[in-house]
Amino acid sequence: MKNNFTRLVLCIAVCLSASEFLLSCVKDHVVTPGVGTPGVEQIRVPAEWEEQESVWMAWPTYDNKHDWSAQAAYAQIIKGLVGASNVDLCVPDEATAAEAKAYLGSNGVPQSALADKIRFHVTEYADIWLRDTGPIFIEKNGHTETVDFKFDGWGWGLSFIQDQAYHDGILLDETLDKQISQKVNVPFTSSELIMEGGALEFNGKGTVLVSEDVVFQRNPTWTKSQVEAEFSRVLGTKKVIWLKGYLGNDAHPVINAPFAVPFGNTTQNVYTLLTTNGHTDEFVRFINSSTVLLAEPPSEQEAAHNPVAAQSRKAILETRQILTSSTDQDGSPITIIDFPEVKPLYVDLDGSDEMFILMSTLNFASVGKQNIDENGSFKGVLAASYLNCLVINGVVLVAQYAGLSADMATHDSEAIQKLQQAFPGKTVIGIDVRSINVGGGGIHCITRQMPRIQ
Repeated sequence: MKNNFTRLVLCIAVCLSASEFLLSCVKDHVVTPGVGTPGVEQIRVPAEWEEQESVWMAWPTYDNKHDWSAQAAYAQIIKGLVGASNVDLCVPDEATAAEAKAYLGSNGVPQSALADKIRFHVTEYADIWLRDTGPIFIEKNGHTETVDFKFDGWGWGLSFIQDQAYHDGILLDETLDKQISQKVNVPFTSSELIMEGGALEFNGKGTVLVSEDVVFQRNPTWTKSQVEAEFSRVLGTKKVIWLKGYLGNDAHPVINAPFAVPFGNTTQNVYTLLTTNGHTDEFVRFINSSTVLLAEPPSEQEAAHNPVAAQSRKAILETRQILTSSTDQDGSPITIIDFPEVKPLYVDLDGSDEMFILMSTLNFASVGKQNIDENGSFKGVLAASYLNCLVINGVVLVAQYAGLSADMATHDSEAIQKLQQAFPGKTVIGIDVRSINVGGGGIHCITRQMPRIQ
């Protein structure tokens, strides 16, 4: 299994550390990078809901849970995308490109789309999380460029990983943003800041949301003012709204997990599955320049009995308080729309699952916790989220969970309805992505939109 894991890790699909992350300061700190000043660069990160040319993805070469197919989820996602966007799909070699094309064609993706809408790129990568490892596309002086942030494996990969092959995979994925930039022939600007795109939520006008927990866990020697200045330099950010905390199912897998969760008359340790410790795209998303969808917090009763729910409630309530007292880059207040939140959803994993194998290599002992027994099993909490959706041209892709837990059907329908209200005129498509959630992310985490190259 270890040999298989090593082989898989060196094959996974991803694209590097860049992405849209950390910006400024929660108390209306505005940075104006030479707006309208001759000789000063004009930089902007386009909003996700603006017109896009393509979505970048990386074809999965393994399953985190042996009986949950990541490729099946990809087929449904790509089927939903091709009616609205091109797809640029990273593959490790030509043989895999042929296999992926055949699989997609036999799983609902039209042959016309395979010929005209999907572009295959042989790329060196190790995992599928292109939101975090791929480049952030920017407009700079009227032209398309990218930003290349550093990547360290979400703050646990290089610090707590004990498997050399996975360590090497993280270093490989650190090159993905440059690789993709070169494939589309656009210049890139590098930054020494360690950041992931899923941590950064942009409104397209110069405001970004980011969690302190992500930024300073990765970059402990940086100050807020230094981070804000760097965001302004490479992303053109005018305003950074600093959030705090992380959802329970997104807690740092070593530092802040596991959670002792009651199940009937017993209590079990529940592990987060290689998650990020505070990515904004899990629970708060802009739908226009001054309006966000914010996950509804678990109830007080839920929080009292479940520490995963308690952590989510704490983070969401604190985010609401911060946003209520914040403004965008123009001084306009932030409007908050409540959005359904997914209850904690659990999965049992053992040595037949790649996620279990990787988790068993994490060095929990380094922080005084017990390492996972590689011959045992454990219960994990899925990185399940409705707000980890993708808005791309005429469609919105959102997770659905009734197939995993029947009592989620009402919430699934409510999520689709609210997204339809938030994005009138777009088609909202629900997709079962449990096979992605068990890897620590969702639809938004495995996709990276690219505007039309100028």
